[in-house]
Amino acid sequence: MPKRRESTYVWITWVNRLISGEDYCEWSSWFKSNYEGNSYRKEPSSFDAANWHIEHTTLLQNTRQRFENEGYKVFIQNQNAIKLQGQTAMLSGIPDLIGISGNSAVVVDVKTGQPSPSHSTQVLMYMYALEKYDSRFRDVSLEGMVVYADHDLRIPDGSVTEKFISNLGGLMRRLSADVPAVKVPSEQECSFCPITKDDCAEKFFLQEDSDKKDKFSTTDDF
Repeated sequence: MPKRRESTYVWITWVNRLISGEDYCEWSSWFKSNYEGNSYRKEPSSFDAANWHIEHTTLLQNTRQRFENEGYKVFIQNQNAIKLQGQTAMLSGIPDLIGISGNSAVVVDVKTGQPSPSHSTQVLMYMYALEKYDSRFRDVSLEGMVVYADHDLRIPDGSVTEKFISNLGGLMRRLSADVPAVKVPSEQECSFCPITKDDCAEKFFLQEDSDKKDKFSTTDDF
């Protein structure tokens, strides 16, 4: 039986797609944020974690070398752990790389897949949290960057707007509420969600709903 956390704990990569508008099922993030991850059964994953780690580590090390060559003092992975406690929940995450040079700093996430709006949102959340969590970033110019295998995406200093903060704060409050967030089951989101039907009876399964998927209504209007 899922065990309730003592307090709401939100990992940044659980919610970046909600903020970017690529996902809509807040219930999945609400459940993960309020129940211990080792207390409920999860769907088996076909994700090739070993190959991802190899590609990700290679890209991260190349990025680290690049920033060091440019004169930055570089911190990677667990050196960058963030735990920002709010009144309703804790926001946590680990940026891949942080570089500091004088009064300038950059927070970087490296991505081995195709570009997605949620990648920028993830970095914006790191930028927001770092300025509040770590005093080193309160009086410096802090920009963000998403590094892909073939290009970089820069996020200028000042990109964390009041509207972004308001949207993030609203989501965090909904995720920490006693009333479960809304469920929005769909093939797209349920296929990547680790929560099983044991805990989400509404979960969409392609095999079970394949008859519906292959049947189309018809019209003579076009």
